[in-house]
Amino acid sequence: MEQERKKVVVVGAGWAGLGATYHLAKQGYDVTLLEAGPQPGGLVAGWKTPGGRAVEGGIHGFWYPYRNIFRLVAELGLQPFTPFTRSSQYSPAGLEVESPIFQNQPRLPTPLGTFIYTHFKRLPLSDRLSALPLLYAVMDFDNSDGAWRRYDQVTARELFKQFGVSARLYKDAFEPMLLVGLFAPGEQCSAAATLGMLYYFILAHQPDFDVVWCRGTVGEKIFQPWIAHIETLGGKLLTEQRVTDIALDATGKATGVYCGPSFYPADGVILAVSVSGIQKIVANSPTLPATRNFATSATSAPLMSSPLVFGAIAKLRFPCRPMRFWLRPHHGLDIFRPQRPPRRLSRRTGQRHRSRFLPRQSTPAPQ
Repeated sequence: MEQERKKVVVVGAGWAGLGATYHLAKQGYDVTLLEAGPQPGGLVAGWKTPGGRAVEGGIHGFWYPYRNIFRLVAELGLQPFTPFTRSSQYSPAGLEVESPIFQNQPRLPTPLGTFIYTHFKRLPLSDRLSALPLLYAVMDFDNSDGAWRRYDQVTARELFKQFGVSARLYKDAFEPMLLVGLFAPGEQCSAAATLGMLYYFILAHQPDFDVVWCRGTVGEKIFQPWIAHIETLGGKLLTEQRVTDIALDATGKATGVYCGPSFYPADGVILAVSVSGIQKIVANSPTLPATRNFATSATSAPLMSSPLVFGAIAKLRFPCRPMRFWLRPHHGLDIFRPQRPPRRLSRRTGQRHRSRFLPRQSTPAPQ
């Protein structure tokens, strides 16, 4: 008699949720993907105007280091992207910066290629040279615990001021870069997160800033065929299913999720949603705030102390300790293999997510 397949419920049909579902479906698990919205996509999901024009939120470029996404579309037999293109940066005054296709240029030692091959159309040389002292901070930031402690206490704007970056260089070059890369102005970004972005996307490897673009919407060109392939593997996608609670047994193991009156039993649950999404689930639950994994208040920012993958973890071939599907900036979206959290996060759980926007503030330990 064939052994019954283990059931897994994945919550959230963005990149992470689809990646987890695809990964598990290929291994033969009975996977159900739940999405609160009317269509999959998460932050990438778009919509159409009454005239039929597709609209998407955010910038959907796919940069050179996104190896996993490029491998995914090749595995699915898709060709959704343009060739690598030149990049341009505009201000209200016009064209400010133009970058070549770096991988086509002779490779120079880091970070000379990025500086030499980038063409500043309007920015005076004196303003450009004001960035040189900042290189010390970029090289000093090695992503260690000590580096995060040194730089996470100040904002990106304060960092640029301290190292003498001119006001014009900041306004015309660095601030737009922060808005695109970290989705917030320098006053709201951690200096540590900013240095990490500058290093991995600009200075570490010459071609990392090269970008391709989707020839249509990401939903139509990537997500729809990806979901169709997941369904051929036995996975299921259910939209308009907003999770309202997670069922736990006496040992704290997840046994399923509730979407209003509907219940989806599971041997394991993966929450591939944002911090605010987890907070809403916990806040609306009569039991989760009292459990060990969700001991932090649902209104507190470090809620990421609760594991995103839990349930019968060992039986799903994952290591016994809770794990997350991490997004690794220097490798693109690492959506195929569960990764152990970095040591810094295992000790200061959730601080990486907060520090991306605001300098860390002390928070009382859970009682």
